[in-house]
Amino acid sequence: MMERTLETFKRSDVPAELLKGVSYKALAQNLLFDWVIVLSCMVLMFQTSPYLYPLWVVIIAGRFHGFGVILHDLCHMNLTKKSWRLRLIEIFSGYVVGTTANAMAYHHIRHHRDTLMDTDPYYKVNKKCSGAIRIWLTFKKGTFFIPYWVTRSFVAPFALLIPVLRTPYARIFLQDVSKTDLTHHPEVRTCAIEDIPLAIFQATILFISIRYFDFMLYAFYIPLIITGIFVIYRLLIEHEYNIVSDRTIYTMIESTFDHHTRPLERILVGPNNIGYHCVHHIHPGVGLHNLPKLRDWYLERSKQYQEKYLVPKRLTWKQQLFGGIHQK
Repeated sequence: MMERTLETFKRSDVPAELLKGVSYKALAQNLLFDWVIVLSCMVLMFQTSPYLYPLWVVIIAGRFHGFGVILHDLCHMNLTKKSWRLRLIEIFSGYVVGTTANAMAYHHIRHHRDTLMDTDPYYKVNKKCSGAIRIWLTFKKGTFFIPYWVTRSFVAPFALLIPVLRTPYARIFLQDVSKTDLTHHPEVRTCAIEDIPLAIFQATILFISIRYFDFMLYAFYIPLIITGIFVIYRLLIEHEYNIVSDRTIYTMIESTFDHHTRPLERILVGPNNIGYHCVHHIHPGVGLHNLPKLRDWYLERSKQYQEKYLVPKRLTWKQQLFGGIHQK
């Protein structure tokens, strides 16, 4: 990475009005919008020409991706005592794409705490790739990504009943990298408990699929597979996968990328402001709906941010796929 002069401002220098946390109202509005699009496309795919099916299925997958982003905001909240609002949003976003706020929080909060350090559950050497390898990894991991989440929910009851299974449950499905015995870890047990209603939800969906196989296959399961591909692609481009030693503003700017923030790009890869990833890592407690203004603040005041993103032109999608993604 290029050497740049670190500016002296601190996270606390950012105005308080730009650091607002998660808003249930904003998440509910985003969720309602996404569901309207999903249901509309599900109807249209059976009422229009089959040649238009790829269009509808890709749009649905983009909104399912948006569901995961909404759950991502929830996992940054206090999950000790879930309010009815949190539960409702979790069901209509996370359950649909096969996971819970607790499971996502288990690995995602650790990712923020130890971003690109040895203990970051998201850090993998093979993620530092481009070109054909990036395409291969995107489809290889993405195709099985959401089925992998759903499988976890069916394993969870066994992990609860047989404590010795909790450590492999956490290692395999919660991306735990602690190398410690998790048999009696309260957070692992909570994740397993929270997975049980998810398993019931998913089992119900599978039962419905027997009766309405064609509809569920084309309108639900195929879009879910494509959603996983979008998610893995995003994960591969969000960071410079090199080990770092701290979480300073400078390090976050250097190692984390904003991406796909234009309207058309946000339909599929950067839904619900998840593309404002760099400022999200600098201020992980800020709600996603506040990130655009926060990014503008950094663009106006941070020399490092300006050098990284205020470039003469954006990189093309080919440059993003086969190389770096430094862009405005």
